[in-house]
Amino acid sequence: MQKLRNNEQENSPEQRTNYAQTSKNFRNFWYARQLQRLPHGWLQAGNIMYNPEDRLGHGCEGTVVFRGKFDGREVAVKRVIADIRLADREVDLLRESDAHRNVIRYFCMESDSNFRYIALELCDYSLFDYVERKEIREQCPLIPLEILHQATEGLAYLHSINIVHRDMKPQNVLLSRGARQDAVRALISDFGLCKRLQAGRNSLSRRSGLIGTDGWVAPEALISDASITCAVDVFSLGCIYYYVLTNGNHPFGDALKRQANIMQGEYSLKLLTTTGNLMAVKLIEATLRRDPLLRPMSSTLAIHPFFWNKEHQLRFFMDVSDRIEKLSENSFLLRRIEENARCAIGFNWRQAICPVLAIDLRKFRTYKGNKVRDLLRAMRNKKHHYQELPTEVQQSLGQVPDQFVTYFTDRFPQLLQHTYDAMICCANEHAFARYYSEEARKKADEFAIEMVASEIKECEAEMKETEIENKERATADGPDDKESEIGRITADATLQEVGIVMAEDPIAAADNPHRNRKRRKRPKH
Repeated sequence: MQKLRNNEQENSPEQRTNYAQTSKNFRNFWYARQLQRLPHGWLQAGNIMYNPEDRLGHGCEGTVVFRGKFDGREVAVKRVIADIRLADREVDLLRESDAHRNVIRYFCMESDSNFRYIALELCDYSLFDYVERKEIREQCPLIPLEILHQATEGLAYLHSINIVHRDMKPQNVLLSRGARQDAVRALISDFGLCKRLQAGRNSLSRRSGLIGTDGWVAPEALISDASITCAVDVFSLGCIYYYVLTNGNHPFGDALKRQANIMQGEYSLKLLTTTGNLMAVKLIEATLRRDPLLRPMSSTLAIHPFFWNKEHQLRFFMDVSDRIEKLSENSFLLRRIEENARCAIGFNWRQAICPVLAIDLRKFRTYKGNKVRDLLRAMRNKKHHYQELPTEVQQSLGQVPDQFVTYFTDRFPQLLQHTYDAMICCANEHAFARYYSEEARKKADEFAIEMVASEIKECEAEMKETEIENKERATADGPDDKESEIGRITADATLQEVGIVMAEDPIAAADNPHRNRKRRKRPKH
């Protein structure tokens, strides 16, 4: 048959007709053989067979999912009413999106006079089952954080190809062990309400049809004149985060009042707040913002430090310490790091560490207990010289990276978030680009402008102070036109150099050696 297909265009019309008839006869023969192999009670549609008594789930508008087979493989068979437009749209979106490991895989579609049958990857259970049934949680090797991260990456992929899911909820995040039963994956499923954003547009009209499920749908989706964007999925994802992290609770309360609370913007994250999971609280708060324009993009969520493993966290802390080590106290970047330092490290971080480490730190240099930079420096030094540390210090810190990082983040739970927020102004630097999303890197440009303005003002103020000092000295020591002229030329040259550096590299301008030189003390009279 393959040979006939390859030579089809070279054959005469009569030969092509014979080929078509032969192919049809072969398909009929194959279907007949498959029908003979059908298990008792099973039904078949084209290449798909399914057991109508083995239902895996159901959806709106008569949609039912059965256990079935396709090409000898166990699959989930989604049966939908034969609305050609809707079914074809869902299949088209499935074909375009299933290249990602966290999006459900599509195999084929068949139809009869009443229904269309879509063969999809067979999964073990849904995220709803995982949360609500303890025995499933005990069987699943994935921890909740990994499940949420994979689901976020799957959604971010859909958004990257301009697909809005519009029905994100725990029932539509499936967990699959795959054919080899070796690794569980979280998969985004149910594309029945998905829509593709048109080229050049970033939103859908409210007239695009049904949107979401009560209790999980964003408020703008229920407003008649509102535009629908990928932010509706981000809102739903934030609800899913809270649902999983609190073992089945919802930020907007009980099911009966949930949608009303969503419309009014009334939610509570107290179950996370009381456990001290402040990074999760801040992340979820961002996803639940009433204004969709203020919600983070799914791509930003996917690389948020909330999902970083310990090795990635440690690498970030080391890179930050290297970046700020030589900065002067007046540096724009260092001021950002030390701003509100008490929220991250308390009044004196040295009092929070164990005596063994505190004694070891005092052997080599002085560390300021109220400075974030000094805490990061201590972490970096102990990491770099870990093998040289006394045994009791190694035992206190634990193994690198997991126990080592946990030693510090348990004592300073806001240190990672604080440092991450402060360093966003460096998001476009090569060393930090991997830690921040494209959305964050755009914000870094805004910080650069703010930084330039701040540095120019401070530089001008310092030049004025220098001029005043020169005048006072001239008054006290007598006129010295030559020294005054030299001071004026030096000041002008410094301002000009700072301006040039700022235009080329705002971060470098903030750390300009002329800007950060030590001020001369005024002479005593």
